[in-house]
Amino acid sequence: MMLGWVLLAAGLVLLLLAQRIRGSAPRGLTQGAAVLLAVLGALLLLRRPGSALLPGHGPRRWHQP
Repeated sequence: MMLGWVLLAAGLVLLLLAQRIRGSAPRGLTQGAAVLLAVLGALLLLRRPGSALLPGHGPRRWHQP
C-alpha cells in the first residue's frame, strides 16, 4: 500500500516539475512518465485485497451463478 502512495506522489511531483521545463520534447517525456507513475500508484491503491472499490476483491467475492 505504501508503494502506491509513493508512486502517486512521485507522479504528481513530476507533473509539477514538467511545468518548469521549456522544451516540448523533454516536457512531453516528463509528463508521460508522471502520468504513468501516478496511474500505477492509483492502481496499486485500488487493487489491495481489502478494497471494496473493485468487484471481486475483499471479503465478499462475486461468483458466476
